[in-house]
Amino acid sequence: MGFVARLREHGARAGRAAIVADGKSLDWPALVVRVGRETAALRAAGIGPGTTVGISIADEVEHFVASLALIGAGAWQIALATHDTEQEREEVADRARVTHVLLGQQGEPRTGSGPHLSWPLDPGVDIPDGPEGGVFLRTSGTTGSSNIVPLTAADLLVQAARNLEYADGRLLRPASIEHNNSKRHRLYCAAMGGTNIFRPEGKYDVAEFCRRSNVTTLDLALMQAADLASMPRSGLEGVDVRVSGSAIPYGVRAKIEQNLTRRLYVRYGSTESGTVSVAGPGEHDDTESVGRVVAGLELEIVDGDGRPLPRGDAGQIRMRGEGIAPGYFEGPEQTAKRYRDGWYWPGDLGTFRPDGSLQILGRADDMINLNGINIFPSEIERVLEQHPDVRVAAALPLSSAVHGQIPVAAVELHEGGLVTDRELVAYAREHLALRAPRRIIILGKLPRNSQGKILRREIVAAFSTGRG
Repeated sequence: MGFVARLREHGARAGRAAIVADGKSLDWPALVVRVGRETAALRAAGIGPGTTVGISIADEVEHFVASLALIGAGAWQIALATHDTEQEREEVADRARVTHVLLGQQGEPRTGSGPHLSWPLDPGVDIPDGPEGGVFLRTSGTTGSSNIVPLTAADLLVQAARNLEYADGRLLRPASIEHNNSKRHRLYCAAMGGTNIFRPEGKYDVAEFCRRSNVTTLDLALMQAADLASMPRSGLEGVDVRVSGSAIPYGVRAKIEQNLTRRLYVRYGSTESGTVSVAGPGEHDDTESVGRVVAGLELEIVDGDGRPLPRGDAGQIRMRGEGIAPGYFEGPEQTAKRYRDGWYWPGDLGTFRPDGSLQILGRADDMINLNGINIFPSEIERVLEQHPDVRVAAALPLSSAVHGQIPVAAVELHEGGLVTDRELVAYAREHLALRAPRRIIILGKLPRNSQGKILRREIVAAFSTGRG
């Protein structure tokens, strides 16, 4: 069964909400009718197989409907995010070879050289189904330039099935649908027949909005989760809080369990693969496990020569299974690096704990080699984040003519934190000895991308300029 057929199957279930938003709520039958008409209108405008459409629509509901309709029309699509600069949008449109652009009704800027169509289009007349389209998603680019990941509608269905909580659930993702992770999970939710709940305009109380909207799953990036967990107890005991996007420190997990809900799920995955493993309630401790690998994926920990390692040994992660993107769009070098011997290599280091759960130790590119001693950045970050004044830490290597590399770290303090960099270095040495960072800088805010992921390459620049 294809993606569109799955939507129609859900559309036969009258009375169930598909979209809940201020002024634009739709039940499943109404959503399927609207998507069908928009799909026909897209085809009438010459959009279908062989075309790639840039979506520059800030309105989240309209962006979502356009995304569903483009899958039905057989086109590929990519977000030309309205929060990006004009140069960034032009670069993305050029890299993805965008042929058409959909513009919203809020004065979204023109991007790319192809035809620009104002969304929504005039309703079309439904015509027989054809090939389904796919979605281009950009990787975060935290360690360098981003890649473009192609996921077909069939890939999305496979990945969606690993998120069973969406089947009869009500999903809220506070991050905009213009971010790739939000779009992906909203499409998962639609594929599973759930309800997509969209945030209101302006500032709002997330916890109160969840209660008022009967949210069952609150899906957060690390930065959002840390901010929400730092507030007084919110009363979200009946809500599943799912956090993903980067390593989730145990301190943040403990605060979520204390102040938000015991129903905490930490998800490990990637743009290329979707969800890989999930640590649920009762599975959170200071090892920061990300749980067991989901059904349908095979994951191994291997050495530098690709030989599987015994349980408990640390090494590189590789995986294979249905639903994983086959490579990068027009990215032969990165495809050759990440896709080898029938496996996808995400570039992460990990180990299997005695109970079979997976522990992520950091990025292979971030591994620090001090005089032949391998130091995982997570070792340093975990210690620094246990200091009461430290909100978040990022460890990384700096080149050294004498030692090869030396470990350093940047930290962001809690509001009112007074600890100095020298005090933090001494604190780290007390706990880590030779593995402690040689330098620590304190930044007002660690540099992050629009999805909240820390940009380590910018931290390196901060060390070279002495900025703190």
